[in-house]
Amino acid sequence: MSFVTNEKEAFKKTHLTWTVIFTFSILLVVAIAAGIIFVAEKNRITRQFDGELMRTLEFIEKRLRVPGMMGMLRMMRELNPVFVPRGEGFQFVFPSGEVFLEVGEQLKAPGTPVKEGFSTEGNYRVFTKKIELGDTTIFLRVGRDMSDLIERRKRLVSMYLLLLVFTSSGAWIFGYFISKLALNPVKIAYESLKRFSMDASHELKTPLTVLKTTLDILKYQKDLPEKVKDKLSTMEKHVNKMIKQVEQLLLLAKSGEPFKSEMREVVNVKTLLRQILEEFKPKAETKGLTLEIECPDNLYLEVQKDALRTILENLIDNAIKFTEKGKVTVGAYKDSKLTIYVKDTGPGIPKKEQKKIFERFYRISRNTEGSGLGLSIVKELSQKLGAKVILESQEGEGSIFKLIF
Repeated sequence: MSFVTNEKEAFKKTHLTWTVIFTFSILLVVAIAAGIIFVAEKNRITRQFDGELMRTLEFIEKRLRVPGMMGMLRMMRELNPVFVPRGEGFQFVFPSGEVFLEVGEQLKAPGTPVKEGFSTEGNYRVFTKKIELGDTTIFLRVGRDMSDLIERRKRLVSMYLLLLVFTSSGAWIFGYFISKLALNPVKIAYESLKRFSMDASHELKTPLTVLKTTLDILKYQKDLPEKVKDKLSTMEKHVNKMIKQVEQLLLLAKSGEPFKSEMREVVNVKTLLRQILEEFKPKAETKGLTLEIECPDNLYLEVQKDALRTILENLIDNAIKFTEKGKVTVGAYKDSKLTIYVKDTGPGIPKKEQKKIFERFYRISRNTEGSGLGLSIVKELSQKLGAKVILESQEGEGSIFKLIF
């Protein structure tokens, strides 16, 4: 399936894409830079916290090395002193894991073997060090409540996230206007090209009409040699082709403008399809193709009739052009939405080309005729009618174009 968008939507999509890219780029740079700062600050406050633990332990260790301190500790064991700052705790542990003395906050038993270094036990950060006191070996463990450290880390995370939110918002707003400014020259160039197409198409119509009229007069002159008649027929064929291409260019240039003069009207879909198919009967008969209609009699649609007719004419013309045998079916039905379709028994469209066929001047590789504008016109006018064009095709099984209202 292939969905169709007009130039306005294409510019809007490009604008949005550039804004997203700009926002993501700025956000990525800020996120990396802020992330580095965040990690560095987090490590700094953790080192600061651990440094305070180490200094506390070193202070106690110095006191422990005073002669007679072990005896005093044994006395303190009996007295169970509690004069310790809130949120701190000290453990004196034998190598066997037995807690000899615990002061202040109760820390988790270290278990065996007792390991030196930093550890996190619940809500406490603990530093453990082995101390030799003469013939006695103990492990001194100093612990402190991490609530303040955790709170500081949370504030860092909050600041980091807020920075990303504000950065993304600011980058989006800035990127929106920057990308809009960047697209303005493209829009101006596109409008200039569009005006040129309209002006050139208008200027070419008159000389081509004169040329066609002259060829028609010459063609019916008597006593013309066969070679001259053949040349005139060839010229007429190419002039007709040029006239059609000019008309399509003019229609394509105008399709970007709103329908100012054309009023919507209620049309009988089957009647309109029958009228259009009558025009294509001679072309289909020369190729031995059958034209069929599949549509209820009482199906009505309020639409700009001429625009819908142009869409269907282009789709039917393409179907006949690329179908060598079989039939071309034009139909309509209504379930939740009204759908008009053109189905052929042609060779189908390769998947790699299905996304490109609505581009201007794009022609399928096997196409030896046409200007590559017909499906561009279908795309433009369908959007103006508020309809969606869908292509369903498989190689060797034909194609079906659906116009969904």
